[in-house]
Amino acid sequence: MGALDDVQGVKVLQIDGKTLNAETVQKKFKHTAKAEKRKRRRNMGRIFYLDAVNGNDENSGIAPDAALKSLEAANQILFGAGDKLLLKCGCEWKGMLCPHGDGDRFQFAQIGTYGDGEVPLIDGNGAYAAILLEGVSYWKVKGLRICNHSSERCVRQGICISAKSEGITAGIEISDCEIFEVDGENRRAMPVYQSMYWNGAVYVTFPGRTSAQDHLHDIIISNNYIHDVRTSGIRVNQQEDFINDIHHTHVVVRGNRIERTGSDGIIVANCISPLIDSNVCFDAGALGTLEDTQLIAGIWVCATRDALIQRNEVARTRMFENDGTAFDTDWGTAGTTVFQYNYSHDNEGGFWLDCMKLNHNRDCEKTILRYNISMRDGRGIAVYDQGILTEWYGNLFFHEKPIQICCFDEGENFHFDHNIFCIPQETDWQKARYEENIVNDSQWLELIQYETQNPNWRDHVTEKLCKFVGVTR
Repeated sequence: MGALDDVQGVKVLQIDGKTLNAETVQKKFKHTAKAEKRKRRRNMGRIFYLDAVNGNDENSGIAPDAALKSLEAANQILFGAGDKLLLKCGCEWKGMLCPHGDGDRFQFAQIGTYGDGEVPLIDGNGAYAAILLEGVSYWKVKGLRICNHSSERCVRQGICISAKSEGITAGIEISDCEIFEVDGENRRAMPVYQSMYWNGAVYVTFPGRTSAQDHLHDIIISNNYIHDVRTSGIRVNQQEDFINDIHHTHVVVRGNRIERTGSDGIIVANCISPLIDSNVCFDAGALGTLEDTQLIAGIWVCATRDALIQRNEVARTRMFENDGTAFDTDWGTAGTTVFQYNYSHDNEGGFWLDCMKLNHNRDCEKTILRYNISMRDGRGIAVYDQGILTEWYGNLFFHEKPIQICCFDEGENFHFDHNIFCIPQETDWQKARYEENIVNDSQWLELIQYETQNPNWRDHVTEKLCKFVGVTR
């Protein structure tokens, strides 16, 4: 471009051999930026109102006293940048809301609420989804109550994000919603596309791609309360091949609370560098059965590259046929998967499951588990050894009953360095590499007993684990 020089005390900008007054250029840029802001303010979008009690589908919908009534009427609107669809508090609707049109990256289209009273409810009433965002970009859904009741067992969603098959589907945010009683499918042994893996309370999918460049981008699922759903809590995948195909970018699952599901808590697949951060997942599989659900985990990744799973709490995950762990690195993962600063406790199947070698991705490097706290997890710390390097350091394992360090397949691919083991003497130490770990040290036992009385005890213990390894959190 050019360079900023000082000529006779005046700042000038040299661009392509021309000398320009830098102050003039700066003023022009400021003027352009202000004009762009004014333009955006002028185009803040339309507001449409939906009132299930006093609305009328013959109304314009553009004012509270001219509100539309039905979801069907809302589905006829073509939304654009900055447009909003506001649902009146205290109202309930049955059926599927399926908005059309796109926002843009500066002005998202939005679904929200207005008025006083109870948060508005959309009951899918057995539809494929209560809210379906199909092939649209730049939408925010915030602050709604969602359920989807049905007596029929079928693949079914609370909120579904379904990408278009060509191009990039971008900019979808689901936040601050309560999603409950979604009667989706929790059976594993079903034909493809009909099993529990193809639905969720929040389900993100890609039905098929025209080219290798097509993918989802900038998907954020945050601060939702999901509970009492027969299906999984949150599921991100690629419908045609969720085992091998890695392509979605900037996928974030953060700050959600998930309680009592029929199958898994959170599953993220087919993503490059996804972030799963600060979620709470309790009682995954509580609404499942051995016959139906068979294999689940609390939070796990599949066909991802360089996934980061951190600051989550997972507790009381059910174990049916097998698995039942808090965390899992599963089929087709690539690069390095990192689990850090997580808190796991009372999970029936144990702390972590190794399934990396199943449908092995040749680009899979390793899993790192560091600065995690595992307390009273059942069965064992690590389940299986699939022959892929796994590094364990700076973790605290506290167990009151005898466990196995490595369940089932033994090997030397698990490297345990600088971990704290507070465990019964009868613990089964299977073959692995152990270096400079501390076992049943009285100071650490006293620290655990003392710190657990403090509301912030996990942060305090994690800080000490980091210092033990020699790093600053």
